[in-house]
This record gives sequence, structure tokens and C-alpha cells, in this order.
Amino acid sequence: MSERPTKICIYPGCERPAAPPHPLGGPQPSFCDKEEHNALTAHQERQRVARGAQPDEAAGGSDHRDDREARRGQ
Repeated sequence: MSERPTKICIYPGCERPAAPPHPLGGPQPSFCDKEEHNALTAHQERQRVARGAQPDEAAGGSDHRDDREARRGQ
């Protein structure tokens, strides 16, 4: 039996190996074992990268406090 090449996590920028398949069968997961690497956060990260946002903006999106402070100044 030949060994399969190591599957890599599909989260943008992650190069960790994907989690192993379940012992009872089924396909191998596409993401590594990091809890935050999943389909939803990968989609959000791809959107963030497409917008050209900075990495620190990924955690919480826009800071609404800045919006309120800007409106107060008007």
C-alpha cells in the first residue's frame, strides 16, 4: 500500500498538515487541528485579504467606537 502525500490545511496562509481522518472512516478533513481554522473563518479571512485589510482587523472587524467618535465630532 502506498503512502498518500500529506494533505495541507486549506486555511489561507496555513501550512500545517490537515487533521487525520476519523478512525471509523470518512474523508480526511480539509483543515488542521486548530479550532479557529474552519470553513467560516477561512471564508472570512479570504474576504479580508481580498479587501486588503490589515491582519489585526481580522479578529473583530471594524471598531464601531471609531465610527461613533467620528460622528460626535461632526
